[in-house]
Amino acid sequence: MTAATNQNYELRSDSRVETEFCAWFMPGDSSMAQKVKVLDLSQGGARLQFENWPDRSKKFDIVLSLPEGLNSSRIACERRWMMNNVVGAKFLSPLPFDVLSRIVAFCDGTKNCAGPAPDPS
Repeated sequence: MTAATNQNYELRSDSRVETEFCAWFMPGDSSMAQKVKVLDLSQGGARLQFENWPDRSKKFDIVLSLPEGLNSSRIACERRWMMNNVVGAKFLSPLPFDVLSRIVAFCDGTKNCAGPAPDPS
């Protein structure tokens, strides 16, 4: 890793759990939502993989489609780093532990990105 790339990484206060499920990226300018793959997740952030990175804004929302009858959760994020089509996102408010636990229990790497786009409101 180069020095320039290394300076974009920070020590995390919480460990991330590898996942593979899809969520929705909601740009800061309220333009069209885009499917995104959540590669790993913690209470404080996530690593997101895009087909392409359409918006260079630092702040955006991610909508998680939650399992087992939970309502979808819209999470305000801030981009911390970017490498090709992968973005490190910091949640502006911690993800509740019970929500994180249910997502991690639900994710087994076989879920796909099917489903309708969320309502941007």
